[in-house]
Amino acid sequence: MPAPLVGDVGGDIGDDAELLAAARAGDSEAFRLLWQPVERRAFGVCFHLTANRPDALDALQETQLAAWKGMHRYEGRAPFAAWVLAIARNAALSVVRRRSSHDDLLFPEAAEPHAAESGFDDTVADLVDLRRALATLSPAHREALLLWAGGLTYEQTAAALEVPLNTVKVWIFRGRRSLRELLG
Repeated sequence: MPAPLVGDVGGDIGDDAELLAAARAGDSEAFRLLWQPVERRAFGVCFHLTANRPDALDALQETQLAAWKGMHRYEGRAPFAAWVLAIARNAALSVVRRRSSHDDLLFPEAAEPHAAESGFDDTVADLVDLRRALATLSPAHREALLLWAGGLTYEQTAAALEVPLNTVKVWIFRGRRSLRELLG
């Protein structure tokens, strides 16, 4: 069950409002307290959209910087985590668009380690299989599924992707069904 999005930081909505006000005023510690609970989920979105750790870390850094610089634009209509995950999605897609092709590498096989071939346990192999299965989904289905699995509601996912609610529900349903078939 995903963690609640409201009251993520201190458990009290008033605390969140105080932290938001302080962060908007330039308090980096308040921003850190807001950022910390959502950082892992933001990394997950970035990782699954970029398909590799270095690009995901770049996208995560861009996400954190954009959230910090854009605090004045956060209106509070959705939970802070939903706002950050939407930024993470955009940052990850931006990294993917500008990423150079692995064809340019002298040794393309060195571009990304093959975890399943390196002798790790079944858990790592399962994660590799999941990543490969996610890569086969359409971008829309994958993005909707990752945002939803990251803890956003259907409504928040629809808002982040700027599509109708029923469209998001269909995308998530079809994405989950495809993953079940592929990983079955």
